[in-house]
Amino acid sequence: MEILKDLVLRYCVIFGKRFSAKQKIAFLRVISKELIQLGYMVDAKLAKLKLATRRYENYYNAYIGDLNKAELIICTYYDTGVNNFNFQKKYAFSPQFSKLSYFISIAPIIILFIASLILNYFVFIPDIRTQGFFSISGVGSIISTVLLFFFVFKFKSGIPNQKNFVCNSSSIITIINLINKLNKKEKKKIAFVLYDGGNSNQYGLKMLESYSNQMKNKKFIFIDSIGNGNELIFLKPQQSNLQLENITFYSGKMETQLPNYIMITSGDIDENGKIVIKNAHSAKDNYLSDKVINKHTQSLLEISRALISSNNDK
Repeated sequence: MEILKDLVLRYCVIFGKRFSAKQKIAFLRVISKELIQLGYMVDAKLAKLKLATRRYENYYNAYIGDLNKAELIICTYYDTGVNNFNFQKKYAFSPQFSKLSYFISIAPIIILFIASLILNYFVFIPDIRTQGFFSISGVGSIISTVLLFFFVFKFKSGIPNQKNFVCNSSSIITIINLINKLNKKEKKKIAFVLYDGGNSNQYGLKMLESYSNQMKNKKFIFIDSIGNGNELIFLKPQQSNLQLENITFYSGKMETQLPNYIMITSGDIDENGKIVIKNAHSAKDNYLSDKVINKHTQSLLEISRALISSNNDK
């Protein structure tokens, strides 16, 4: 339990925000050192996506183990999203970025901008006209304007969410917890991928697809916010031929061309067949149950062993 508490401190608190490139690189450096100690080699890859504004956006994937030799690859996204202040629901395995989410995130900046305009127009400017620019009102006007532009520049991509315990640090911690339980033979057969862009355009998935031609022949498990509830939920697309005994699969798919995969999350399915990630992308996503993580880690271990043993049975 102490190991799990250390993981929660490290990846939910210290490196719990993975929004900017600097934060992502710091996280990948730390987790790479930890995984190497657990017997896995880590290959971090950078891809540059050209934007319409002629700028480039960097995406970083971490490939853990030998993907080409592995029979099973377990994947989750590690980046964190913008704060929507609990005004918008987030669903497991659904595209994360939307204009509404972005607008909700920058709403405080818009309010600050309006407040600055009102303050300057009704307070500072009238005083500047009577007392001159080199006055308390003049200095106040300069400070408020500089601060406004600072916040606009700093949060132009949205205000990043600070607390990301369940979404999606819980999946990262479960993967590390799982690796601790694998033997040497299993580590050769099971690889992992932490991909970027899970909270935006899923670009890390496209990087994975192009990793090598062998990816289409591999078995995949995608996990999302696995600490969301007590009971695991299993989904898979119609074309997937992966089978597990005593497991009920719901219909689901991801934005990927990979054919054979299953999806695992936890929580409750609503009336529309979607799984809501409770308190995701808000300050309330600040708790993770040790018992739930250990329970789901054991289930994931059994499922992984079943999938790699089915290859040996053929």
